[in-house]
Amino acid sequence: MSYNHLTLSSKKAWDSTYRTQEGQVIYKVESATPILGARTMKISKIIPSFSDREAQRSRDSFAHLATIEYHTIRSSRIRMGGLDVATNDYFRREGWGLTTLGRDRVFTGPDGREYLWKLGERSCKLFLNDSAKTPVARFHRRRLGIIGAARPASLEIFTAGKDMVDLIVVTGVYMEKLRKDKETTNNAGA
Repeated sequence: MSYNHLTLSSKKAWDSTYRTQEGQVIYKVESATPILGARTMKISKIIPSFSDREAQRSRDSFAHLATIEYHTIRSSRIRMGGLDVATNDYFRREGWGLTTLGRDRVFTGPDGREYLWKLGERSCKLFLNDSAKTPVARFHRRRLGIIGAARPASLEIFTAGKDMVDLIVVTGVYMEKLRKDKETTNNAGA
């Protein structure tokens, strides 16, 4: 069962706003690529207002949540709270990598359990790394509506992920960028 469904303002998870079904922006992801150096993805989260009157008076305010320093050759870095880690240290590769997108990534959540990001052909999916492969979150690609109804890109978070939404957004942004880069590389070589 879906706990939360966030709609993205663009097809790029790494350069988008994330809105609730009611239209409230919860996360902003801004991506910049300098001429030399790594792409930087800055993730901000809304600061909740304490009263309805305060919410009506002011515009939404956002606080810095995380920064991803994205490298294509060497390990990228995730900085979030007290965490400052290379992605090669944070994520363990798992599986044989028989797909063109490579191996899946496993990390340990704040609850001490392992989670598995699967790099799918069309999007990333997050599961508990247990025997049941309990669904935690899933990115949905944008649909243009040529076949079926049009819909924007979105991030669906299931009940198993309700206590770690910030971490799902941060790791999901990284995984979607990684997946898309691998997809682009594979299409260029085809």
